[in-house]
Amino acid sequence: MSPIDDLELATLGWVHWHNTKRLHGYLDDVPPFEYEEAFYAGVTSVQELVIK
Repeated sequence: MSPIDDLELATLGWVHWHNTKRLHGYLDDVPPFEYEEAFYAGVTSVQELVIK
């Protein structure tokens, strides 16, 4: 493996951790991925997503 491949894999691992495992204080210590899933599970129409 080249150093570039190592860097790409390390970056991919960090991004995965950042989005799926890390506890985010602003989101009540829930990982961003879980928070987003819960948010979209509660959305019943596209109109709710439109910012007025």
